[in-house]
Amino acid sequence: MMILVTASGVTMFEIELERLMLMQRGPDPVAGLQGTMGCLYAAGLDPSSGDQANLLAQEANMAALTKCLAEHSSFPYAAVLATLAMLVIAGLVYWLLPKVRDRRGGTLAIEMVDPDGTLRAELEALRERAAIRAHLTFRVDPTRMTSGASVYGRTGRYTVRLHVGLLARRSADPDGFRAVVLHELAHVHHRDVDLAYASTALWRVFVAVALVPTFAVVGWTVFLALSGTQSPWWPAGAPVFAAELTFGLLLAVMVHLARADLLRHREFQADLQAVAWGASPGSWNQPDPVGPVAPVVHRLTPLLRTHPDWAERRSALADTSRLFRARPLEMFLSGVSASLLYPAFMRLMPATTAVGLTVALVTPVICLTLGLPIIRLSHSADRSTGSGALPGLGLGCGLLVGEFVASGRGRTEWLLPQPQYLAAFLIIGAIPAIWWSQVLPLTLQLPKRGRRWGAATLCALVTAMVLWSGMMWWLWGGRIVAMGAGDQDGTILAKQYATLVPGDWQNYRMDLSALSHMLMLLTALFRNPVAKAATFLIWLLPLSLTIVYRAGVSLRLRRTLAAGIAGAIVAWAGLAMAMYQLYRQRPATLEERTGPYMLVHVWWMIATVLAACFLTAALVAAFSRTNWLLKALIAAQITQLLAYGAVFLLYTADGCLGPFNGIIDVCHWRPANGVAFGRRVADFTLVNAVLSSVCGALIGAGGAWVVRRLGHTPVGQGHVPRRVDSRARRWRFPEVAAAFVLAIPTALLIAMPGPHPATSASPKSVQDLARSAGNDSTPAPPTPGASPTRPEDPKVRGWKLWSWWSGGVRYLAKINSAANDLDAERNKLLALPRHADGTVTVDEKAYRRACGAMLARVDDAQAYFTVPDPALQKPWFDALNRIHNGAMACQEASTVPPNESAAQNTERGKRFVAALSEMAQGVKDVNSAFQSIETAADYKPR
Repeated sequence: MMILVTASGVTMFEIELERLMLMQRGPDPVAGLQGTMGCLYAAGLDPSSGDQANLLAQEANMAALTKCLAEHSSFPYAAVLATLAMLVIAGLVYWLLPKVRDRRGGTLAIEMVDPDGTLRAELEALRERAAIRAHLTFRVDPTRMTSGASVYGRTGRYTVRLHVGLLARRSADPDGFRAVVLHELAHVHHRDVDLAYASTALWRVFVAVALVPTFAVVGWTVFLALSGTQSPWWPAGAPVFAAELTFGLLLAVMVHLARADLLRHREFQADLQAVAWGASPGSWNQPDPVGPVAPVVHRLTPLLRTHPDWAERRSALADTSRLFRARPLEMFLSGVSASLLYPAFMRLMPATTAVGLTVALVTPVICLTLGLPIIRLSHSADRSTGSGALPGLGLGCGLLVGEFVASGRGRTEWLLPQPQYLAAFLIIGAIPAIWWSQVLPLTLQLPKRGRRWGAATLCALVTAMVLWSGMMWWLWGGRIVAMGAGDQDGTILAKQYATLVPGDWQNYRMDLSALSHMLMLLTALFRNPVAKAATFLIWLLPLSLTIVYRAGVSLRLRRTLAAGIAGAIVAWAGLAMAMYQLYRQRPATLEERTGPYMLVHVWWMIATVLAACFLTAALVAAFSRTNWLLKALIAAQITQLLAYGAVFLLYTADGCLGPFNGIIDVCHWRPANGVAFGRRVADFTLVNAVLSSVCGALIGAGGAWVVRRLGHTPVGQGHVPRRVDSRARRWRFPEVAAAFVLAIPTALLIAMPGPHPATSASPKSVQDLARSAGNDSTPAPPTPGASPTRPEDPKVRGWKLWSWWSGGVRYLAKINSAANDLDAERNKLLALPRHADGTVTVDEKAYRRACGAMLARVDDAQAYFTVPDPALQKPWFDALNRIHNGAMACQEASTVPPNESAAQNTERGKRFVAALSEMAQGVKDVNSAFQSIETAADYKPR
């Protein structure tokens, strides 16, 4: 949480400094259309429009937007320096806070209330018992009549403040006096004072120098907007300011919850340590004081209190195991921190690195929170543990809440257009938590400490890879779909398929709708090497641990293998049924079958494999009481690999299967077809089938849990195995053979390159098609179900055009410069002496270089943003195309072919002159179109 506070400081300081600089430039909104904001406006950003329209506009100009942002973005040195200054101030506050408390407190030295020295002697004896070597001072607070104490200070120097009521208790209840003092000494021994005061100092300084100024800047911006200052962000951008405020409030609440939870837990630990040093447990039989807070409110706010009540402390001493269980609140706070942390890191580094750094910080918390209870219980009589589902759901809820707030900081709508996709974070958080909780007990079977540490480290690495894959899936696919850009009606996707696979798509509208909904979800991670490695190790590690060290815990491998084979039979039946249904509607000729029908055919094979793995995992998890996720993954992997075999056979024997034929009618054995189609199916399902299996396992286990609870059947728990003696380990051939049969083909499929890009629909190709759609002068029809867009504000339109104009000046200047070079070559040509027939000798190389330079300048201009106004885009686009065609023709005409005849030379000369005329006219059209854009902009540069 403190790392989150520090990283958030960089983001907040950067935003504050940027807004303060904009305020200094005056009320003219053009001053704000500089730098990164100008890039966004030139890309088509419209605060008065919906998130879906803005996202599609940015996706259509993604290459130009990335280039523009890279040119205007720089490392936030000022924000980093401000954050370092904040840390220095926090360090000074931490160092000086105890001194300020000493001077302000009005406490008394021990000698002033201990004339005979017995109190000091007893305190020194307790200090020796606690083995405190740091500088420790005891003082008395005469203003506190309670029988308690407190401790404060900094590293190496601490002060224990005894309440005057505690001194009166010393004679009446000496055991209670010693228990209180030992409790405070336990805080010193455990370094709780350092942690509490360091976190307090950092948080107070962060609130003073970052959080409050951010609220003030947001409030001042809103005030200016309400007072009449023209701003594109008001009132359309009100959700942005609300998200800023919500982010700050959430951060404040999360820090307080984390600090309160930590201090409460440290209170319990200090109680245990005091009892271990000899304090009497009966000293905790104290009544809770009656304060000004109503009892009902007091019971409703336990998570906000830093000190537990006496009943909770007595319960913790009576049942110490509750202190070592995974706390869902801690996992929830870790999830919120992760969702808020990686956007802050993305200000400083690429997205993949930012998510990787976030996962590297969060994974140790997850592994320690869930792993320490399992390790402790492995040495106790009670060997049953939870499955990790509740802490995993806590982690997922934290990710969901944090993402919901963090994603609103860059959007113009109050809610996501498709908020139901945020529920995916429950799975993203639950998968690594449950898997780690179930696989860690298997590592405890290893006979040597080094092997246990090595296996646990590898499992923790896989946990991090799974969490990273889930978060990157959200960034690369889930977020785009949740923002309403999932191509719900198939407009862009249909254009892509029509481009890549020409043919009649009218008969496949339902199929196209299903593909459009699943495209982004299935292609987010399907070729990512980290995701492939994670989905390979997530089932291979527990399988290997169970096979090598069988005693203690068993995954019932033979039953699991049988369940996987049963699932494969279902998969084969499903594939055959899909082939039969597609056979009934296939086109008459082979040429027609190689168009849309073939693509739909492959996609339904993919859907069948995914459904079979989902069903297998759900049933295995539902009928398993322990280690249900591990068993479901292994069974689903068997189903997946055997389904690939079915796909290979169906396409290899295509033409020989009668009503199950897919594409070909002539019976022949075609292994090349089986490999080609099998690779396409495997490419999309190798990772996604494992993800589908995990979802199925969670749903199956959750449904079985509900049924058992309703039927009052005992719910299965995890089991911590006893350490296995090395003589008890045996390898059995069937299990070892099964491991090799599963691992080797999967490893080969992971290492195999994917299919040709024409068979897939990558996000990049969607961006290219969206850009080409933006070049069309005909506006696209509105997306059904999308958030409605408001009529465009004329001022916003002017600001968008001005932003585009201010960046496009240099492209026009380069085109005009290249045109001047061509004019210079033409002037040289006019000055050359003519031959007897009136012709001149042209320097083809010079013209070829000049035309090549013009072609490069036009290519750069065509890669720039599309004009935010479709009516102005068409003249600009047509003029650039005219120059481009002329430059291409010029290069072709200025290239001398071998053995050219005189007639051919004359014809080439005519094409050369026509190309020059075409480019000259195109340059005029480009300048005219640019002048129209400048005129349409509301503002001009000063």
